[in-house]
Amino acid sequence: MAARSIDDHPEALLLHILSFLPTLNAVRASLVCRRWRDLWRHVPRLDFDMSLYHSPPNALCESRDDFAELVTLTLLLREHSTPLYSFHLLFNYRDYRRTTTQVNSWIRYAIASGVVVLLLSFPEDLFVKSEFDTDEDETWQKYDFHFSNIRNSWVSCLELNYCRIVWPKSLPCDGFSSLRSLYLCDVSVRATVLYTVVSSCVNLEFLSLSRISYLRNFKIHSQTLKELELELFKIRHDKDRGSLEIYAPNLHRISFDRFSVEEYCSRDLSSLVEANVEFWSGDYGYFNCDVLQLLTGVERLTLLDMHFDRYGWNTVMEVAATKSTSVSSVFKNLKFLELKIAYTEEELPEIAAFLGVCPVLETLVLNYYVESDLPLSEDFKSEPPTFHIPNLKQVKMRNYRRTEMELYVVELLKLHNVVLEKIMAFPQVANGKSSSPLVLLDSLQ
Repeated sequence: MAARSIDDHPEALLLHILSFLPTLNAVRASLVCRRWRDLWRHVPRLDFDMSLYHSPPNALCESRDDFAELVTLTLLLREHSTPLYSFHLLFNYRDYRRTTTQVNSWIRYAIASGVVVLLLSFPEDLFVKSEFDTDEDETWQKYDFHFSNIRNSWVSCLELNYCRIVWPKSLPCDGFSSLRSLYLCDVSVRATVLYTVVSSCVNLEFLSLSRISYLRNFKIHSQTLKELELELFKIRHDKDRGSLEIYAPNLHRISFDRFSVEEYCSRDLSSLVEANVEFWSGDYGYFNCDVLQLLTGVERLTLLDMHFDRYGWNTVMEVAATKSTSVSSVFKNLKFLELKIAYTEEELPEIAAFLGVCPVLETLVLNYYVESDLPLSEDFKSEPPTFHIPNLKQVKMRNYRRTEMELYVVELLKLHNVVLEKIMAFPQVANGKSSSPLVLLDSLQ
């Protein structure tokens, strides 16, 4: 017989449903009926998000104190025998003198409860200081996360936002085998500490670094790392723009999202098969070609904002040659390529030169991003670029607008490819509505 109300469902299902709510909302749900009164005490996920906490228009410090008191009371009343799977805390840490002890006790509770997923965020701008706030001595500094907290714990996934990593010199490097995923965003950490953290997590498989402070010349060494994401990092210094050395023999995927240092060194990336690279709009050739040596042997590659028309692919190859990087060997295994391009007369010849060093390329995705439609010049029509991609089978054109240049590119691809099987065009989304893809070529039908 089908359940007639939510109360007729088993307790395990009700706990699963409550686990998707912020913890304070799950506590409020205890008012629904008598059966729900103690359910929240057994929920395996705790989510304390101060941005969702709505208090009367008090001073900021009072609002924070109220929220902190609720977190502490919730942890005291929770059923301690219930295993804790995840603990998420988003908290305004501005007045660190008053809240450090409380935050430390919350984290200790989570770890002592066997937490597996630990997410901690202490953004400075969580709330704007209001006219009601009279605490003029309030200051802000990043929360000090002592990595010793998770030594010999069950933490498998750790995400830290807006804090500082502390690793005492006396801390042993063993006891971190449980950690498999590490996300660091807006974190302050020294290069030596980052190296120690990564190398000490002997089973680490995923690492994400975003907007990291105090790094300049740093190393990432890991025998077990499979995925690496580096984003929003650029050193603005005339003499030293920094360096990166990677030793990760089991790395499968790497992503550079507006990440720039002057020198890149790969000691072993022999298992790398997929890469995503998005450049800063102001970067020049030496940044780009230095990244290339890390991508040798990849089978799938996405390049965004490379600006072929700005400095030219031939220039990149010339600079690469001076650094003993063979571009042709880098892309010898490339089968899937996605490019974000403008379809300009200056860019297409450079793209054709780039595709010429991808001998086994099978799938090409062209992502159009410029809102202009200039007519083709007669000089360009008289000497069009030649696309030599002997193994290309499929082309996908995203943000398709049916411009003169796009139609011309389609004809060039048909002209210079013998094995090309299909060209699909995905029209540009208009007013939030997407259209069905267009088949511009299907040699199999």
